[in-house]
Amino acid sequence: MALALLFLVAVVAGGAAIALFIRAGQREREEEVLLRLRAMGSEENAALSVQMSARIGNPLVRWACHLVWRTGAELTPQTVGRILLVLMLLIPAALLILGWLGGMLAVALLLVIGWAYLNRMAALRRARIVEQLPNFLDAVIRVLAAGNTLDEALASAARESPDPSKQLFLSVSRQVRLGAAVETVLLETAEIHRLRELKVMALASAINRKYGGSLRNVLRSLIQAVRSRDSAARELRALTAETRFSAVVLSVIPVALTLFILVQNPDYYTNMWQDNVGRILLVVSILLQISGAAVIYRMMRSTEEFA
Repeated sequence: MALALLFLVAVVAGGAAIALFIRAGQREREEEVLLRLRAMGSEENAALSVQMSARIGNPLVRWACHLVWRTGAELTPQTVGRILLVLMLLIPAALLILGWLGGMLAVALLLVIGWAYLNRMAALRRARIVEQLPNFLDAVIRVLAAGNTLDEALASAARESPDPSKQLFLSVSRQVRLGAAVETVLLETAEIHRLRELKVMALASAINRKYGGSLRNVLRSLIQAVRSRDSAARELRALTAETRFSAVVLSVIPVALTLFILVQNPDYYTNMWQDNVGRILLVVSILLQISGAAVIYRMMRSTEEFA
């Protein structure tokens, strides 16, 4: 009990440190962007903008940044790197306090829960953006019909849109005002947030810039495609609801049963771990559980991507 309490205190202290790092990074980024916009002679909408074409060399930090940015949290790569460092420091503390087996299980469980939570938040935000996209594109078409450029149309439509579309496209607009090409920003944003519709907009913008043509017709076709795909996705989710629930149950029950046995009889797994054959069986079972959960998750993701 004392060890569990100590581990809980360590987790709370780590969470507090992460919160402080986040707040410090937000203030630093706000001041930086504000100064850059002032230097360009514009202070309007001088809010936080994290996704400014900065190249992140570390692949782990880049993956974590994209995972966090998809949820709408505007953190700098430096802040995300500090959070990862704090989490890495908690791993040896968990191993020392809870032992090798308990520490690995606790760390793996925390990482999986955190990853699943961020992915869930990102999926909900992406669904809201796609739902709001037809109305946003209608507003863009109206501004384009008045003779404005695409970047001006995006900025004007973003100011009239609700969140999270407003936050996303205001960030795109600010990056364009800071000198980036609109198609480059749209393509990078599409890659980060996994929005295929923005890839189409980026391609249409690049073709329009190079060869000319009617951008409004492309956007009208995109509106129809988004609405048709949304209708098909709703129907598919309704048809596969029972299957998806069964997949979640199959993934959760073995983990929950293992944790229950570990709490009720900790010596059960300790004795297995001390035996050579038992250690092999535990490692194989963990690998099989991870592989099965990954396959089930990939199957569920494939149905969503198809929709």
